[in-house]
Amino acid sequence: MLNFLRFLKKTYIWKFFIQNLFYPIYHFIWKYLINFNARILYFIWFIKKRDFIKFNQNDKILIKDNDTFKNISNKILKECLLLLKNSKKKILSEKYKKEQSEKMGPTAVDAELPYRISMYEDLSEALKKEILTFASSDFMISTAANYMQIFPILTRVQVYHNTPREGGEIRGAMHWHRDTFGFKNLDFFMAITDIDDENGPFYTLEKKIKAGTFLSFSNLVSTTKKGERGKVSSENFFQYFKNEPSLKLTGNSGDAMFLDSFSSYHRGGFCKSGDRIALRFCYQSHDALFSSQVSEEGFYIYDKSLHKKDVNDIFKKYLFFKRPSKIMNYLANKIVNFYRLIDFKV
Repeated sequence: MLNFLRFLKKTYIWKFFIQNLFYPIYHFIWKYLINFNARILYFIWFIKKRDFIKFNQNDKILIKDNDTFKNISNKILKECLLLLKNSKKKILSEKYKKEQSEKMGPTAVDAELPYRISMYEDLSEALKKEILTFASSDFMISTAANYMQIFPILTRVQVYHNTPREGGEIRGAMHWHRDTFGFKNLDFFMAITDIDDENGPFYTLEKKIKAGTFLSFSNLVSTTKKGERGKVSSENFFQYFKNEPSLKLTGNSGDAMFLDSFSSYHRGGFCKSGDRIALRFCYQSHDALFSSQVSEEGFYIYDKSLHKKDVNDIFKKYLFFKRPSKIMNYLANKIVNFYRLIDFKV
């Protein structure tokens, strides 16, 4: 039976079934049943006319020369430059390598030769608040809600520092992959430092993959190594997507990309020389797999001054503090495993 299923998932018939029949039906179920409350909030939110970025039937878009983005990026850059030397020192330290090994296991990609760290926790409280104000602005919420077609949860706020490593090579998230933690989301990546081919651009396929949430590859970099499971080498990736152009996040501080990382294959840049700092937000739904953004005491972990009981606005309360119920916590793993069970393979 298992052998037949493996064979079936590689056939054109299965691909056609998933893309043209299953996906549109499930998309309806996901919006109106699994995310019923978020769908109601979405309708209420858009009673008022709001500005947002339109994706024009794609699942990613590159943004250049946005003054609002440039303004917040410059503020983040000023603080990060003061922290950069110590941040790099920490990434290269044996202590950090040991911490990563204890956290993920000694053979995990991020533990064998660490190359990135989050700087967000070291930023001033004033700047953190400003970043959160930006992430929760009407424009950013509306862009995420319009794409997802439900009201989102802000599950991650990170300022990543990537640095080149002697002896380092393309590995882990530098290979092509999609994030297999849910059905639909919206990530926001913004350059804090200027980014070029030397300090690690972010890449994604330019075209939208039809029902991309359910596409997986047979020839993987690894099926067991933590950080490389589900990753695809460029050679194997472009054997399938022959001559397909890629979008590349390079340019000035403040240039950015919105991307559905659950459906769009992408890869992180390989720092050859020079350091890269980038801002990332994740807007997700309660059925996705994510680490809780709310502490046990009820504080929003990316701004410890924000407590659930002090937020009365229904939209901000959902954005910052929505957590999956016990039933959804149980179901979310089952749902994601179901996605992996029915995917079509190439």
